[in-house]
Amino acid sequence: MYPSDIRPLTSLRICAALWVLVYHFRNHLDLGLERFGLVAKGYLGVDLFFILSGFILSHVYTRAWAERRFNYGSFLWARLARVYPVHLVTLAATIAIWLAALKLGVGFDPQAFDPRMLPQHLLLVHAWGTTPTVQWNFPSWSISAEWFAYLGFPVAAIASMALRRRPRLFVLAVLALFVAMFLTAQERGVLFTDMSAQIGALRIIPAFLMGAALHRLGSSLSLPAAMAGFGALAATAWVAIAASLRLSDLYIWPGLAMLIFCLAETSKAAKPRAMSAPALVYLGEVSYSLYMVHLPVDIVYFHALEKLAPGLSGAGIALAWAGAFVACQLAAMVAYHLVERPARNWLRGRDPFARRPTPEPAHEPVL
Repeated sequence: MYPSDIRPLTSLRICAALWVLVYHFRNHLDLGLERFGLVAKGYLGVDLFFILSGFILSHVYTRAWAERRFNYGSFLWARLARVYPVHLVTLAATIAIWLAALKLGVGFDPQAFDPRMLPQHLLLVHAWGTTPTVQWNFPSWSISAEWFAYLGFPVAAIASMALRRRPRLFVLAVLALFVAMFLTAQERGVLFTDMSAQIGALRIIPAFLMGAALHRLGSSLSLPAAMAGFGALAATAWVAIAASLRLSDLYIWPGLAMLIFCLAETSKAAKPRAMSAPALVYLGEVSYSLYMVHLPVDIVYFHALEKLAPGLSGAGIALAWAGAFVACQLAAMVAYHLVERPARNWLRGRDPFARRPTPEPAHEPVL
């Protein structure tokens, strides 16, 4: 049995978030980081989050579904309480930056900051094919995709219950679905694992279901601690090597799933140690805020750097680039303690659908 709080998976979130940040910052200051395959594949950090989301939400809610005490309204309210306050604040931050740019006469991409698209962002449907490109707080497209998955959670729960005696078949079926969707997109000239605003909600479907399937598999069997640890290391090595060699995401994506499954299995040990250090768990808790604040910080930090330190070279460039991560982490901690956690608790205490207490994971899997 999994413990109620699967701490290694909480810690994994900070690794996924940093992978995405490195990817988004790769072209700043002419460091040429795009030449490294592991950096160029950083968009897969989002898929890692999506699989985590399906796993943890299945861990928290599948039993309630099986016992017919699942409250769909409370579930959706809890999910909104989790993601919406930080989404709203970071969207407001990008609007403020846009207004400041207008006033100062600073150039910006009018398509990326189109006021006509704000309703889609407020309704969390901007990854459902309703916008022409990523806009405003760009990373929030994945929160729109998460909302799509939350609405469809009953499908994952039904599949998990229907295949509870055949969990391996569940995993293989979802893997086949991923391959089919990947190849179908490829035939149309689209990289499925890099879809975002343009119906990026489709991207979460196999990932979320894979998380549910892996949870069902782990609920029916247990790996020896040594094997689970070795599997997690092997999966990490495979993802790192395959990404560095720029292999197709078709081969890397299953490695992400294996990493999550094996790391979760390590939590079943009497004294789990892998990825369970308090500092790592805390950073994992803050990772959603980190992911959501990094674009506003990116815009302000690197534009200020251009004005205040235009002649950087050598080690100064590397230090300035690393400083962006420090700035993002500090902003994330502020957002977590002043917005994310208090707003979530306040909203959950005012659940209009509550009939009975809604299960609450200690550390939820959102981006």
